[in-house]
Amino acid sequence: MLETVLFYTISLALIVFAIGVVASKSAVYSVLSLVAAMCMMAGLFILLKAYLVATILVLVYAGAILVLFLFVVMLIDIKKESFEIRGFKISPWVAAALSGIIFLETFSVIRSIRVVKVPAIHGTTEAVGHLLFSRYLLPFELTSFLILAAVVSVVVLAKKEEK
Repeated sequence: MLETVLFYTISLALIVFAIGVVASKSAVYSVLSLVAAMCMMAGLFILLKAYLVATILVLVYAGAILVLFLFVVMLIDIKKESFEIRGFKISPWVAAALSGIIFLETFSVIRSIRVVKVPAIHGTTEAVGHLLFSRYLLPFELTSFLILAAVVSVVVLAKKEEK
């Protein structure tokens, strides 16, 4: 009973924060909403007893990558401008109807998927670490270079021109 209540509460908070990411007019608030959404998703993984995935989600994504996004957004100094979409415009009612149709089609596809029983995978921290630093060492190192390039590019973009 408690797990069900927690599931629905965390899921509702996750949906609210996800809507906040898209609906916010400020880029800083969008990133902060995304951090909160990642933390709520980690809560769902904790309910599934996937503690390693929840910890990685909070530490790596919410703690490192999204904080890097936040620094990028704050350093670029985005001016508050109203962006107007030119060209094709549709009615909000048509957009809502299309969204509903896509939503229903998605769930009909999900219902049609047959569940196949897979063998249990031992996802301990030791097994994930061994796999990460043996088979996936090159992608792991390339990711660190990508993050380094992002940090250097933020510094270059944020640097004020001297006259």
